[in-house]
Amino acid sequence: MRKKIFLVLSSLGAGGSERVYWLLSQYFNKPDYEVVVVLLNGNECSFSTEIAGIRFVDLKTIKASHSFFKLRKLLKDEKPYAVFSTTDHINILVALVSMFVKVPNLIARASNNPQQMMQFYGFKARFYNYFSRFLFVRFNSIVCQSEEMKQAIARLYNINLNRLIVIHNPVIITSVIKPQNQISGLKRLIAVNRLIKEKGLFRLLEVMKALPQNYVLTIAGDGPLMNTLKAEVQNIGLNERVKFIGEIKNVTDVISKHDLLVLSSFTEGFPNVVLESLSVGVPVVTFRVGGVNELIKEGFNGFIAEQNDLCTLRQQIIRACNQTWQHPNIKADIIERFGLDKIGMEYETLLAN
Repeated sequence: MRKKIFLVLSSLGAGGSERVYWLLSQYFNKPDYEVVVVLLNGNECSFSTEIAGIRFVDLKTIKASHSFFKLRKLLKDEKPYAVFSTTDHINILVALVSMFVKVPNLIARASNNPQQMMQFYGFKARFYNYFSRFLFVRFNSIVCQSEEMKQAIARLYNINLNRLIVIHNPVIITSVIKPQNQISGLKRLIAVNRLIKEKGLFRLLEVMKALPQNYVLTIAGDGPLMNTLKAEVQNIGLNERVKFIGEIKNVTDVISKHDLLVLSSFTEGFPNVVLESLSVGVPVVTFRVGGVNELIKEGFNGFIAEQNDLCTLRQQIIRACNQTWQHPNIKADIIERFGLDKIGMEYETLLAN
């Protein structure tokens, strides 16, 4: 008998958690499993829902706080073998529903380092942390994206390490790869982020101001700070060297046309954009955030600067843009370590155990 697997998400928007579960739904789309992706808001969709063999259910509730009764009814009627959830508010929702509907396997995926998120979200982060501390006991296992995240969750929520398992985010294999260009005069940098405070884009603009004039930056993404960032670019005289292209769907295609991805975040769980960049052979310079220790091999596929060390970040950008990189080797290495088949098998093994 096929095992019915539910993956519960707020939406299929352009976020990292959404991308990971969308990829996992395709991994589990095989004869042993019946895959159901449950969305609170099916209208917000950056990924295809036209995938043969996968059923998408839109609860049309938008918010987790409005979804309890509909999700409880769905789980009670369909009796899934396993439910996967991700992000704080969805994990809390699924844990609460599980008090009234028995599910053999409940697996949560933590989407961030809770201690770091308190720096940016204050009361909201403390609210989620308070409920997570008590409700995470409902889950059979909690997937952490990095060893650093695992240790932080164990400390903050007082969870036995045996129930926490590190499974990295997967990357999908594409044919896209950066051409082996000769080092040229124009240095093309790209940052792909949601335009919010914790992504550190204002300090990236500071670094850009200190870089030589032949360094140009593309910022891809959307968010509440778009207009403020554009005004700052104008104020510091970078309007000829920094351009905004908004949210993009063909992420790897766009990244492959640049020399270097720069990640300026204050905090990350396990940055998908770094995976995507390396998967097309484009090296990365980043501040030290969650997951990059497990992604970056210094000098082989990028460099890491310590948090807030803008001088070192600038030096590493210059160094990276004047180094010859082996783009096919960078691509092959990241696919070997984080390909969907490998990461999907780790989730399947977790489920079997």
